[in-house]
Amino acid sequence: MTAISLVRVLHIAIGIFAFMVVPVPLLAAKGSKLHVSYGRIYTWAMAALAATGVPLAARGLFFQDSGRQANALFLFLIALLASDNAWMGIRALRSYRGGSSGARVVDVALPSLLLAGSIGLGALGLLRGALLHIFFALLGTALALGQLRDVRRPTKTRTDAILRHIGGMGVSCITTLTAFLVTNARYVFHIGPFNLFVWVAPAVLGSIAIAVAQRMWRARLS
Repeated sequence: MTAISLVRVLHIAIGIFAFMVVPVPLLAAKGSKLHVSYGRIYTWAMAALAATGVPLAARGLFFQDSGRQANALFLFLIALLASDNAWMGIRALRSYRGGSSGARVVDVALPSLLLAGSIGLGALGLLRGALLHIFFALLGTALALGQLRDVRRPTKTRTDAILRHIGGMGVSCITTLTAFLVTNARYVFHIGPFNLFVWVAPAVLGSIAIAVAQRMWRARLS
């Protein structure tokens, strides 16, 4: 087995592990020890997922085929979306509690990397006319710009911190679920892995769920 094949197997294994872990913090009582501990495990899994995605994406970018280049960058962007938003969800609570008084390198580096990857994917998507890539490029750009703005604006209230936490972790969970569905689409739904519906439906439904959850918590905390 080559080194890149080993990294690919590790990347897939981490993704499966994260998918199995994420229901625990979602269903556990918010703020409980179970919620916090498994939330941290999930966040570290997302960091490992992004790290193993770097060599896989880098290898794909060296292909001469623009389609393979776009797909490699796209898959890396998905891993980065999950890890970046998980970290931002954790950071929102840490900032409010005084654990992170100012922006650190990682706080700026992750959304900056997401922004750069989104712009690159958008350019390749426009070049190839790939609507899926363009959609996620716009999504990644919007999220990255919002995160860079939030980094400069620390959370001052408990409500603000919790709403940002829900948003960040929610997007990360949507991305993890999307990756799982796409990986198994050909076996469960008998459709191709780049079917537009499989990619977009979780994002749309998940965004609605996040908005509802944030509205409920805003009313509860106020």
